[in-house]
Amino acid sequence: MMNSILALAATAQVLFLGSLAFTTDPYSYSRSCYSRSRVKSAPNRRSNLLRSQPNDEDPTQIGGDLVTYLARIDKQWGLAKRNEIGDWQVLELKGNEQQDGSDIVYLLEPASGASPSCVIFFLGGAVLGQFPHIAYSEFLKRLAVRMGAAVVAIPYEVGLDHFSIAQKGVKLMKSALIECEDVRGYSSSIPKYNVGHSLGGKLHSIGMAATGIGEDIAGCGMISYNNFGFAQTIQMARAFANELQVSKNPRFGEGGPMPFDALFDLASNAINAVGLEFSPSPDQTDQIISKKFDENMLQKTRLFSFQDDELDSTGRFVDCFPSGATEVSLLPGSHLTPVFLRLGVDDFPEEARDMASQASGGFQNISFGDEDLLDQLVDEVSNWMLGKPPTRRADFSTSVAGLIDAEVITD
Repeated sequence: MMNSILALAATAQVLFLGSLAFTTDPYSYSRSCYSRSRVKSAPNRRSNLLRSQPNDEDPTQIGGDLVTYLARIDKQWGLAKRNEIGDWQVLELKGNEQQDGSDIVYLLEPASGASPSCVIFFLGGAVLGQFPHIAYSEFLKRLAVRMGAAVVAIPYEVGLDHFSIAQKGVKLMKSALIECEDVRGYSSSIPKYNVGHSLGGKLHSIGMAATGIGEDIAGCGMISYNNFGFAQTIQMARAFANELQVSKNPRFGEGGPMPFDALFDLASNAINAVGLEFSPSPDQTDQIISKKFDENMLQKTRLFSFQDDELDSTGRFVDCFPSGATEVSLLPGSHLTPVFLRLGVDDFPEEARDMASQASGGFQNISFGDEDLLDQLVDEVSNWMLGKPPTRRADFSTSVAGLIDAEVITD
C-alpha cells in the first residue's frame, strides 16, 4: 500500500509535464540530427535510464506520455547508430559498474573537430532531465556553437532524494572529465561551467555545496531555479496541467478530460498522510546554500529568470544572501523556454518512420517551444560565460513561497 501511495504522489509531481506532448507544426524547418556512438562500451549493455520500457497502460508511470514519447525517440536514434562530428554521443563511463549496468552521459563536441574552449556540465529539469540530449538539444547545441564548447549532459531519473541524485551527478561529472582529458585529449586548464534548468539548478547547487567542486568551476548558471516543496509542486502542477489540457493541448482532451483533479487530490492526501518531502527539503536546501556559497562562489553564479514563470524559485535563492550578492538576468519567456523541439517523421531513420508516425498520433510534424525566446536565452547565457553583465537585471524586492515579484532594472 505504501509503495502505491509513493508512486502515485511522485506521478502527480511530474505528470503535468506529461501534458506537454507536442503541438502540430505545418511549416517546414531545417533538419536536425541526434547521434549515438559508444565509447568504451560493452555488447548489449545499456544504462538503466535507457533500458526501461515505458508502459502506456501503467497509471503510475512517472512523467506519463512525455517520458514514453522521449524514450521512443531515444530508442530509435540509438538504433540509427550515427556517428557524426557535432552530434550527441553516448559516453559510457568505466569504473562505475553497477548491477544495473554502467553509467552514461551524453557528450556533444565542437562540430569543427577543434579542441573545445570550455566544458559545460548540464543537468535538466524533472523528467526532461532523463533525456537531456533530446529535450534540451537545440539549446545546448546553439550554446556549444556560440562558445566553441563541449557539453556533457548528465541524465537522471526523478526521485525524492535530491541529495543522492546530486551526489551521483558530481560523480559522473568527475568521471566524464577524466575520460575527456585522458582519452580525448582535453586540456585540464580549460574552464568548466555548470548549467542547470529548474530542478537541475537545485541539484548543481547541492552538489557544489556538498562536495566542494565549486572551487574548480569557472561559473554556475541556473536557469529557472526551482526549490519547491513536494506539496507545493503538486498544487502548482494541478493548475498548470489543467490549463495546458484545456487551452493549449486539445489532443489530450480527446475522449474526455484527463482526471488531473482527482489524481492531484489523491496525491495531496497521500502526501499529508505520510509526510512526503524532498531531501533536502526547501528549507534545508536554503540552509546548505547560505552556509556553503561564499563570496567567491556567488561571484561565479548567475541566475536566469523568465517573466512568465510561476515555477521559479530564484527569489528564494536570492533571499539566502545579503542584498546585491547575486546577479539575476531577467528574460522574456516561461519555465520551459529552454526546451525547443521540432521534428518531422522524415527526420527519423527510414526504418523508424512508421513508429515515429504512430508515436506522434499520425502527425507528420511535431513541435514545442519558441525559437526566438530560445535564442535570447542562448545569447544571455553565452554573454555571461564571456564575462558580460545581465542585459536586464532583476531586483527581487519580495518573494513569497518561492514565487517572485521582480522589479526590472534595465542597464
